[in-house]
Amino acid sequence: MKLRRWICFLLCLVLTVCLCAPALADGELFFVAVNDTIPLTLSVFPTYSGGTLYVPYQVFDSQPCGVTPSYNQAKQTYVLLSRTRQMIFDLAAGTVSDESGSVSTANVLYRGGILYLPLTFCASHFGLKTTMLESAGGYQILRFTDGSEVYDDSLFVEKAENLIAYRVRQNQSGSQSPERPTDRPNSGSQGTQEPPAAEKKPATVYLAFTGSETMRASMAALETYKLHGTFFLTEAEILADPSLVFELLAAGHSIGITAGEDDEDLSDALTRANDALCALTCQKTLLALLPAEAEAPDSYCVFHAPSSPVSAADAAASETAHLLVCSENTEADLYTLFSAEARVLQLLENADRT
Repeated sequence: MKLRRWICFLLCLVLTVCLCAPALADGELFFVAVNDTIPLTLSVFPTYSGGTLYVPYQVFDSQPCGVTPSYNQAKQTYVLLSRTRQMIFDLAAGTVSDESGSVSTANVLYRGGILYLPLTFCASHFGLKTTMLESAGGYQILRFTDGSEVYDDSLFVEKAENLIAYRVRQNQSGSQSPERPTDRPNSGSQGTQEPPAAEKKPATVYLAFTGSETMRASMAALETYKLHGTFFLTEAEILADPSLVFELLAAGHSIGITAGEDDEDLSDALTRANDALCALTCQKTLLALLPAEAEAPDSYCVFHAPSSPVSAADAAASETAHLLVCSENTEADLYTLFSAEARVLQLLENADRT
């Protein structure tokens, strides 16, 4: 009788462990989305305890919808802060306080030395909605939304599939750079560190954007990384979508002009594009983007697109400054540059580029 009870107990224990363990896809990657972007990829995963979903503290490195994390190692506090609200976790006392001074028990976990926070408890305090999604390849996606998202969950997963596949390939090829160091909660004992390699000077990359149909997506990607770029438009693109021009300027980006594929007289094409820009905004630009080896008119600051396409990985690995012309894969390109710690600059009249 006792033996059967012990067997039942062990079976229940095994079942509980299986149910609490997160379902992992091959490659062990976990994606964190904020509205319509995926700013963060992790290799640590959510876990359930007592029916509550807990997430590793690194999830909030994505700064979801303006919520910023901070860790004070001396005081053993972990803080989540927005413009109007805050949560202060006293890890030593096991309490959490909010902006009103109200104090309650902090139901946090430690797994493998990593701090885990109750997801719904934290997100709801800042008015955020969270959903756990799954990509077509079986990868988990935690999505934070604040009501300003464009895509619903199903369409977002569909739109994000290419980027997720790209990051999975990058991880499998071993090309991801280590995360940049930050002050974080203790993660257990530290292993023996290898001697630091000789410091390599970061690559310098200037960004140029073409193709009006993808420019709004490029703007969103730049916003994720708090960057500005220079967007080159043809006369036809300016006339077809004048609101795009104002959106670019309002976001702090620079406007340049370029010629269409069918334009034989490049100088005339630039003049017409600049006139269209002036008629719309009452200002002209000196920035122009032309094909490689094209003759540069004296009245413009002309940048030449590389004769052979330059990938973000190539630009990030170069010891000389590069001009990277982006269109369809801006978010993936920026992720590559960020991972390589490249110095990404806005293309201006005095840019030193190759």
